[in-house]
Amino acid sequence: MLPEQISLTLFAEEPEPIEWEPTDDEIACAVELNTLSTFRTQFRRLRTKFHSFRAMLEAPIEQLDVFPEEAAYLKERFAEQRVSLAVGREYSRLPEGVEVVTWFDRRYPAQLRNIFNPPPVLYVRGDIGFDFTASLSIVGSRAHTDYGGQTAERFAYQLASWGFTIVSGGARGIDSIAHKAAMSAGGKTISVFGCGIDVVFPAENRKLFEEIAQKGALVSEFPIGTIPEAFNFPARNRIIAALTRGTLVAEAPEKSGALITAELALQNNREVFAVPGRLTDLRSTGANKLIRDGAHPALDPSDVPLKFGLIVLDGGPPDSERAASQLQGDEALVYAAVSLEAKPVDALVHDVGLSAPRVLAALLFLQTKGMVRELPGTRFVRPVTSTMCNSVKASGEHTDSPDDSSLSNIVNKPGHAADI
Repeated sequence: MLPEQISLTLFAEEPEPIEWEPTDDEIACAVELNTLSTFRTQFRRLRTKFHSFRAMLEAPIEQLDVFPEEAAYLKERFAEQRVSLAVGREYSRLPEGVEVVTWFDRRYPAQLRNIFNPPPVLYVRGDIGFDFTASLSIVGSRAHTDYGGQTAERFAYQLASWGFTIVSGGARGIDSIAHKAAMSAGGKTISVFGCGIDVVFPAENRKLFEEIAQKGALVSEFPIGTIPEAFNFPARNRIIAALTRGTLVAEAPEKSGALITAELALQNNREVFAVPGRLTDLRSTGANKLIRDGAHPALDPSDVPLKFGLIVLDGGPPDSERAASQLQGDEALVYAAVSLEAKPVDALVHDVGLSAPRVLAALLFLQTKGMVRELPGTRFVRPVTSTMCNSVKASGEHTDSPDDSSLSNIVNKPGHAADI
């Protein structure tokens, strides 16, 4: 689907469970080793022989026979770098409220264990536990359009309201919108960092990250104090792709980190969704090409649970739709002219053929009803709404709708349990 140079094999056999106790010494050894890049990239080899971090730290070089001949230089580098380590030094730097979860830990996300290059150590602030069955990663451009932002918000909000956990990367743009929308819906969200968990990047998201830590989790595989360098983010993206059951690309140009995440999701046997955009919009070229190459077109939030074999029940038409059906006069005309793509006042005046004062009066009325939102630059846009049908069934099957019509009722369909 994507160019060969960014293709990475991630899927592997699920390993045998190992008995391991998270003692202070083991955690101290783990975070100290994790400061070595060779440890993080070669852990997949080390864990096949050594079942404790202390053993990895102290094993003589002749016992590091898990490295093949072609990787002998990595064995030598790892052995040399261990000499500079001082167990306890990195452990003492752990910020208050940060928990260390290692690959050997039973709390480690099962869906990460069986990828080709699993992170040996996760630094976690918050609660990393969630139901893999109902989870989705939402990614996209930092420099998004109003359309891209609205669709990301719509999908994140609606899916979170049905019980989905939303995972993203905490970046500006689509990532931040997805996190905020999920929490606005009362749902859980997880942000995966491309830097140390103690590093706030971007700086303007400090309050957002604090809220995520309370209502979900912040996660990083990088040592404390790691700065957000460009080469960290493809590694971060593999975690975003593997943590959830699928990845949604809300909006992306032809060259975008979101497309790397989508490719990694495919290689981890996950579903990939993409929101179609206008053919003439370069910021949607990447998402459109994903659909051309086989990604599921995401036209509505209901497409995600439908593909996952989940049942979603809707409590009826959204309030905004009911309110819209009762509008009359100027308000009806102006509301019809406002769309998911933000428009300035002069464009609305032109579209509806009313004077500016009448359009502004109608917009004020619509804002008080929550049917229109004002954006910077005196632009107006419709808020997120759902177009869910009364019930969604997988594989084209038709059954009677259950009596419970709660919008938040999302259950597994028999025979479609998560395969992790």
